[in-house]
Amino acid sequence: MKFLTLLLFFIITPQIATAESEWSFGADMNMTEFYYPEQYGEDTNDSLFKLELDPMVRWKKGDRWRVYSKPVLVANPDNKSTEEQFYFDPSETYIKFQKDVLDIYVGYNVVTWGITDGYNPIDIVNRRQLYDPLRSKKMGTPSILISESLKWIDYDLIYIPSAREAILPGENSRWLPREVFVPQVPGNDLVLLLPPNLRYTWGNEAILDDALENNFAIRLQKTISIFDFAITGYDGAASAPIIEPQVTGTIVEVSPKTVIQVDPDVRLDTKQYRIRQGGFSLVSRQWDFLFKYATTYSDNYGDYVNLPGWIHESILGVEKTFNFSDAMLIAVVQYSFLDTERKNDSNISITEIFRRAWMAGGRLSWKEVWNASLLGLYDTVHSSTFVEVTLGRRFFDSWNASLTANFISGDIENPLGLYSKNDAYILSVGRSF
Repeated sequence: MKFLTLLLFFIITPQIATAESEWSFGADMNMTEFYYPEQYGEDTNDSLFKLELDPMVRWKKGDRWRVYSKPVLVANPDNKSTEEQFYFDPSETYIKFQKDVLDIYVGYNVVTWGITDGYNPIDIVNRRQLYDPLRSKKMGTPSILISESLKWIDYDLIYIPSAREAILPGENSRWLPREVFVPQVPGNDLVLLLPPNLRYTWGNEAILDDALENNFAIRLQKTISIFDFAITGYDGAASAPIIEPQVTGTIVEVSPKTVIQVDPDVRLDTKQYRIRQGGFSLVSRQWDFLFKYATTYSDNYGDYVNLPGWIHESILGVEKTFNFSDAMLIAVVQYSFLDTERKNDSNISITEIFRRAWMAGGRLSWKEVWNASLLGLYDTVHSSTFVEVTLGRRFFDSWNASLTANFISGDIENPLGLYSKNDAYILSVGRSF
């Protein structure tokens, strides 16, 4: 599907381009070095170097036609997971037709729905590349996107004939369990103790209920006075598949949970499944504060034993901007709470981090060249924390440099604590052309 869409894009574009058309080109380049102080697994990386290049091509003809392409290319040659050494994604690569208040996009689209920061359950149209779950990348979705602003409402419609799958961490990734694996099982009664010489392989994949075929999404937006409302609907593949480890080993405990000392070879099978979701969001600016509320209700198709069942997720947030003589601070506080049909003790469930969680952070920019940010997350159910601190500076208008530190704490049998040995220091240098 990716090949056919790109082929059509490059065949059609020259046909509609003429001498009257206008072209523009650009690129973003970024070099990033990751350093992990603690070892986590025998054959994983303690450091990584990534080079990312995002070339951009923009073309327009008159007032109606636009072509835009900004693919993502990442080289990570020293990664011990071979599948992560090179990454390419079309990202945003589309042909656009516009007339008055109507826009039609055909190709690979990237959309951002929802109004909350960090955790955004409404934003599920695009799959993600999950090599590093803390820095996941949205992937372009092959789709037809129609947007129109009417007098009484704004709407977006998306049709995805064949959805893409999320790209999961490589077999030697630090972001797969390396010591304890608590999988998602109906009774929440299984714990896998992993050996030091662990060898993962991605195994069988199943697609339930035609999860990837004929996905749909809709968003309606309306502003009334100081309130911005949005209603969303989605029917299609879940953001990530169910992961089911296939193991052999020795049972070392049977109560209250079955504990297995696992043999080195572990196969990870996946199951793509289909969900339907309805969402609602509200934003209101009052008393110099920005108030946010978002809620979703999701349910899966089918009756496979490991499906999660219905999930009701909600987020409340407040944002405040402080202006100083030569600086600006944006501060945010959010609280997430969710309820589920079935209990889930899995330590690879990202959703479970936000069952009852506080998030707070701020971004300070000053003198138009410096910026600093602080983000904190506290999972009140599992008493786990995540903190990220970043300091950055712009040089010569087109260069940017930043230094980031991540700190994670928690019990290794819990979703956030699973990554407690993945504290990291990250140096990044980038340029726009």
